[in-house]
Amino acid sequence: MPDIQTRLIELLHKNLRLKVPIAEITAETPIFGKPGLGLDSVDALEIAVLLDKHFSVRLDDQDPASRAALTTIGSLADFIRTKTGAS
Repeated sequence: MPDIQTRLIELLHKNLRLKVPIAEITAETPIFGKPGLGLDSVDALEIAVLLDKHFSVRLDDQDPASRAALTTIGSLADFIRTKTGAS
């Protein structure tokens, strides 16, 4: 089974139809804006749905940790690990 970060990248790439080649997405890749994945607030809603569906993790827009998690791929993967107790 792929690690959380790899699984996250694959889910985001497939479900959000990212134009960035999957091989170029790393832990340091910003989720929003350019350079980065170039996502916007509508995409943030889709990310929230994907996290709930695939990892049983919920984002809370009132929670600073949830907002910080949406900075980079690595921060989002760390957030999932923390919420699920995964390594």
